[in-house]
Amino acid sequence: MIRKIIPAAGIMLFLGLSTKLVGETSMILNLKSGILVFGGTIVIGFLSFPMNSYRDLFKTLVVIFRRKEMDYRILVKDIARLSRVNRLYGKLALEKEARRIKNFFLRKGVDLIVDGYDPFEIHKIMEKEYEMYFSRKESLGNILNTLQKLAPVIGFLGTIIGLISVLNNLGSPADMGKGMSVALLTTLYGLLIANFLFLPLHKKLSEHLKIESALLYVIIEGVIDISQDKNSRAIAYHLQSYMENCQGKQKDLFETQIPSKWPVSSNRMEKLTAKRQNA
Repeated sequence: MIRKIIPAAGIMLFLGLSTKLVGETSMILNLKSGILVFGGTIVIGFLSFPMNSYRDLFKTLVVIFRRKEMDYRILVKDIARLSRVNRLYGKLALEKEARRIKNFFLRKGVDLIVDGYDPFEIHKIMEKEYEMYFSRKESLGNILNTLQKLAPVIGFLGTIIGLISVLNNLGSPADMGKGMSVALLTTLYGLLIANFLFLPLHKKLSEHLKIESALLYVIIEGVIDISQDKNSRAIAYHLQSYMENCQGKQKDLFETQIPSKWPVSSNRMEKLTAKRQNA
């Protein structure tokens, strides 16, 4: 709930401040400038990338903002459970257990184990799937990056249009004022759209892909460990340690601990001995 309230409050604050900054400029002129910049950016973006990429981008952004934060511990528990089933009951039981898996990537890895592929072949197949998936996702980031660069350019183009209007109406101060307003507002909207819309979306997508990359790596490592009949506890420890390190939850290995000055004794005789030694 808080994650939805904060962006909404930020947008309202931004709109209020921008209205104060613009001042008494007419609403129609503001609308024209905004449509010129935003519309021009979107049109050029549509010409630069296929429509399928935009559909994929929209679906991905909806998933990012609607889905709750991924809990890697559930994924690690599922992998450890699959390893235990494989070691105790064999591949037939593992095949039945695979039907309950919701994660498509993990289910595909388990199917490869059941089909009898060796660990090297499984790693090669899943790594190829991993690369193809992220090459497609990285192209979505390129779309947002391109739109972010286009918005200020279109704003500068609007500035040139406004200056042309000023030069064409040197004899009319009122028309010159409108031309200057268009020239300045389009630059303003170009910078705002680039830095307040496309830049945050690009960063949000990048962070989402970073988390997905770590989770898919965990799945690949877990599937390889299952295929090698490793102990489920060892697998869980290895994968959980990796995810904690990725998310910054693991303690610093070089962190020093201050030893206690006085030893704690369990009985009176130990206390007397420690007191004599410290005397």
